[in-house]
Amino acid sequence: MDIRDIGKTGNVDRSGDRPKRTEAPRDYVIPSVARDEAKISQKSRETAAAVEGLTERARRDGSERAGVVEAARTKLQNGGLDAPAVLAATAERLLGAKFLGE
Repeated sequence: MDIRDIGKTGNVDRSGDRPKRTEAPRDYVIPSVARDEAKISQKSRETAAAVEGLTERARRDGSERAGVVEAARTKLQNGGLDAPAVLAATAERLLGAKFLGE
């Protein structure tokens, strides 16, 4: 301990008494981005292609679609779609279009 400057500044130099501090080793973490991967099956690709085809078909039929929708709405409100013959025809069209699958 060096006390020579104690009267001048009021401080005592204690640097000689203890060894110099050593810094602890630091661990550095480098962030990494996890990669997401997805595998799409062939069946899903076929389904997506079918949906895209139906979407394109609906877009092409858009000009006359408003009239068809309005006519269907009128039939529905008047009870014209509740007849057994209409229900049977609708079921046949759905089966014919393989609506329920293969």
